[in-house]
Amino acid sequence: MSDCLVSIVTITKNHINGLTETLTSVQEQDYQHIEHLVIDGDSTDGSKELLNTYVHSKHYVYYSEADSGISNAFNKGVAKSSGHLIFFLNSGDIFFSNSVISEVVASYHQKQWKCAQGGVIAPSHSSPEVIYMPPKLPAHFLHYFMFLPHQGFFCETSLHQQYQFDESLKTSMDYDLFLKMLPGLEIFYLPLVVAKREPGGISSNWQLRVSEHAQIRMKYATTRVDQEIAACINALVYWKNYLKIGSPFSRQWKTEDAANSTASSPHKNI
Repeated sequence: MSDCLVSIVTITKNHINGLTETLTSVQEQDYQHIEHLVIDGDSTDGSKELLNTYVHSKHYVYYSEADSGISNAFNKGVAKSSGHLIFFLNSGDIFFSNSVISEVVASYHQKQWKCAQGGVIAPSHSSPEVIYMPPKLPAHFLHYFMFLPHQGFFCETSLHQQYQFDESLKTSMDYDLFLKMLPGLEIFYLPLVVAKREPGGISSNWQLRVSEHAQIRMKYATTRVDQEIAACINALVYWKNYLKIGSPFSRQWKTEDAANSTASSPHKNI
């Protein structure tokens, strides 16, 4: 198990407080064979100084230079990763527990998957924080709606490096990439919460996110029937967000869940 290197990519720009939390979260993972790559977009808030002086317990590399946006930073991180598995933990996001990577690696060895999805804690229309556990659907359902939050998604790095994030997209580059990368692959669903996403950021702009999702659905709708279905789904998704209807696959984050996050995960047979 210990020979499996996991690349964790963190992108950041002028977010020193969130970056500090993310660095600490990776450092506290009980799995040691981690490569932590931080892609900084030429920050001016002290982040570069923090990165230069930070003493990490894992293999740690950072790059600080101007970029053209989130997708560009993601692509840099993918290109520079050398692990067996890759995972994106953006600045401000943290792992649910200190054993997440150990559990994921154990699952990878036992189940021999190429890509896997776990749950996330994130803000929603209905509550400041909900636990979202994605439905166990085949990848082709992505043509209808995006149900795989990247904050809970792991895959083999060699697979990911065959595909680029679309740098014209501002919030939904992961949706587009999954539609390119996952057809024909089986998604393994991890029975654990992987990470907690920080509120805010560009992804909180639901109008932009819904608009990009709609464009992506139409892009991959190859027949007239597919296009008509996509148009109906686009309308439904818009009104769901406009009316602030939460996901049926989420539940409210409770105090007892927070207490459990500091203990060992109960999911042993994953």
